[in-house]
Amino acid sequence: MIRNGRPYTNENRSVDEALITDRDDETITIVEDWIRRNIRASESVLLGRTSYGLKHILERDTDIYLTNNEFKDAMLLAGYRPVNARELNWRYRICLTQEINDNPSPFFRWARKYEKDDTPCGDFVRDMLRDLSFPVLADRNIIERYLGRINACDGAMSAFEKLWRDYARETD
Repeated sequence: MIRNGRPYTNENRSVDEALITDRDDETITIVEDWIRRNIRASESVLLGRTSYGLKHILERDTDIYLTNNEFKDAMLLAGYRPVNARELNWRYRICLTQEINDNPSPFFRWARKYEKDDTPCGDFVRDMLRDLSFPVLADRNIIERYLGRINACDGAMSAFEKLWRDYARETD
């Protein structure tokens, strides 16, 4: 199920409320990169693979163990919604690919409308579009930490803050 925009699992009195955002920056970055390289949106539901199976593929590829809930959280933040959030193991309208360079993040897609603006926000969005490492997980803290890691200038940080405020206001 989804509570407050995040996954929450309570099955047979076993609660899994772990979130990817509770992990360290390095783990988050590796998971983001794996999602970016291996998953693409599709019109049809991926057959034979659920969140549980996909998290095991991620573990095989990266040696990172995630709970099912952490994986579901990463997928939500990357813009992939489940077919039925009431299911324990989520199915998605995705296909598995290799080395794709598009960013499915809901924030990323939303911000593209500023791409042609001659403003600091437009500059930020154009830089974001060129940055293939820009986070796919649409979480303010993850993006802020990324901008800190790359030593983004004050102007970029201000533009991001304005964009995020507008994004949150329009999408809440």
